Amino acid sequence: MSNLDKFQTDRDSKLEKLFGEIPLEADMVVKLPTMGKFYINGTPEVTISPIKFEDEKQLSINVRNGINPINLILSKCVNNLDSNSLLLIDKMLLLLKIREISYGETYPAKVSCPRCEVESEINIDLSQLIVKYIPEDLTDPREITLPKLKKKVKVRFPRVADEQFLTTQEQIYTNMWRFVTELDGTSDPVFISKAIPKMHIRDVKFILNHIMRGDLGLDPKFILQCGSCGGESEMSVPINENFFSVI
Repeated sequence: MSNLDKFQTDRDSKLEKLFGEIPLEADMVVKLPTMGKFYINGTPEVTISPIKFEDEKQLSINVRNGINPINLILSKCVNNLDSNSLLLIDKMLLLLKIREISYGETYPAKVSCPRCEVESEINIDLSQLIVKYIPEDLTDPREITLPKLKKKVKVRFPRVADEQFLTTQEQIYTNMWRFVTELDGTSDPVFISKAIPKMHIRDVKFILNHIMRGDLGLDPKFILQCGSCGGESEMSVPINENFFSVI
């Protein structure tokens, strides 16, 4: 063995000793709010992995390049599931669990009080957030009856691939037709896109509520007790690129 080989062997031995006592980060099995009913493989659970150093480095690079950092994390850390086909009600929980397995249950965040607008640094216990699973009889698409028009409509859940149509309130209303698969027995998307703007606002809101189903999946709300004004406000966990960093 040459001196160079001996030096390399000695270095590898020291590195192994240095990191050998640190336990490996374990993957986590997560039960999906949809129970996997609307995916091809139909599995109710998926395995997620912690964020790696290379993932975090890529995250900062892609933020500068205008690539969605949140979806990049999903594609890196969720095993055996196409992130584009992921339903949004499943996505929220997976993001929380990826954060939890990578950095711990406590999420330090900066939030502004809605009452006095003073910014505070708080710690959110992610393990205390509530998850609501879908009823066993729920389908996708599913049929509803409009309260004013009294016609039957079939709507579907949004997926990650649909997020480009849901970034603003205006976009949501403009693109509602994309999530209506049938209206009064007609599946023609042009007919549906022309009919929705003519509907009563109560019917439009009814459709939107059934598309998004905010009552299912992760409930990101928590109560902020403002240290400045003393008021209590209901807020949502801020999930953005900072969600996957330690501040």
